[in-house]
Amino acid sequence: MSENKKEKGNRQFFSYFKYMIFILIFVEILDTYTTNNLNVVVSDISSEFFPSLTENAAISFFQIFVAIATVGMYFVFLNQYFADKMGRKFLLVFTVFGMGLASLLINFATNIITYTIFLFLLYFFFNSDIWVIYINEESPSDKRAFYTNFVLIGGVIGALLIPVFHDIIINWRGMTYFAILLGLPLSIIIFFTFKETSKYLEIKEDNSLLTQKPKMLKENIKKIFKSSRRKEFIIILIISLIIGLNNLFILVGEDFLSDSFTKEDVDTVVWVMGIASIIGYFITGVTADRIGRRPLCILYSILFPISILIIVLGVNFSEGALTMVMIGAGLANLSYWGLRILISIMALEIIPTQSRGTGTGLKTLASSVGITVGLIFSSIITFSQGLAVSFTIFSLLFIVVVFLVLIFLKETKGVDLSKIE
Repeated sequence: MSENKKEKGNRQFFSYFKYMIFILIFVEILDTYTTNNLNVVVSDISSEFFPSLTENAAISFFQIFVAIATVGMYFVFLNQYFADKMGRKFLLVFTVFGMGLASLLINFATNIITYTIFLFLLYFFFNSDIWVIYINEESPSDKRAFYTNFVLIGGVIGALLIPVFHDIIINWRGMTYFAILLGLPLSIIIFFTFKETSKYLEIKEDNSLLTQKPKMLKENIKKIFKSSRRKEFIIILIISLIIGLNNLFILVGEDFLSDSFTKEDVDTVVWVMGIASIIGYFITGVTADRIGRRPLCILYSILFPISILIIVLGVNFSEGALTMVMIGAGLANLSYWGLRILISIMALEIIPTQSRGTGTGLKTLASSVGITVGLIFSSIITFSQGLAVSFTIFSLLFIVVVFLVLIFLKETKGVDLSKIE
């Protein structure tokens, strides 16, 4: 009888797990779309809000206002703390609803001030990546990278939809419609159908863990930095900062490309970047659980600066410029997002369960600081030298990442999340 109950329970869990993966793919579609949809209309937004400035001056000032908006990402740290205090499900519903609401508000922005305020709110919601915690706490230890990247591959649909909507929608505000229509109803579906993660429920049900569970944010942070792998976590924070600095290409790359190519050509490049993401996630998902996280981190860290150089040099070619840029942009997207998700997985695999949300928030905070600093410094460089110089300088920092991974990070493949202390 007990065997039958166990078998029935396993079947029910697997059915729910498949449903969870299916819904999380839509969450990632929304996340991917809101992360990138406004990036393909940067030149349109900057020209509308700064009509009297030269192109370099307009994009320089635009970067400053976007840098202000990125402060919203800093509060993701607080969101992740609530994931430890109130549960993973609460935060997932909260952030999905928020992405839809913030997109609606951006649609009504009439000047750079209101745009910055509403973009601040969008950054507050979309950068939490709470779905990654869901996947990692529910997946078998030998399949965490596979299922994470499986969801990411599905989420690339969001990136592929961007050039489609960009082609058929005249005004840049129309790029927010899809996020509005998906985000609000999706949050309701998750609220009524999702369960809390099993790992989080173990903490709630285990009295010994409840007595140890940090009740204050300060204590939660202390627990992370007293863990046996605190040095590795500090290195992950440094790498996250460097990754954030290089988000510059994702945020304003469209403006750089629009100087040399038509709107149709830029949309083609975005398509290639989306396809490259699918290939990258597939490679990462298949190989990260086999050969480990470290080798891929090193590979992507070497590949990214090379791809940026291909783009910067390729736009100046008299023949084959678009082909060169497509190759470079595809490799840049593949390596950037590949490294970013690997670092997210490794962070989860070295942080104790009780503090996993807070630790993920710290990592996101480090990346967010990098994004803000990168935009501020780039605005200064762009004003006099142009975006190409900014892209090149920041991309070379990935050489530092190679040495950090080689010297300080241990392999985390196959780690039992329940036994991390």
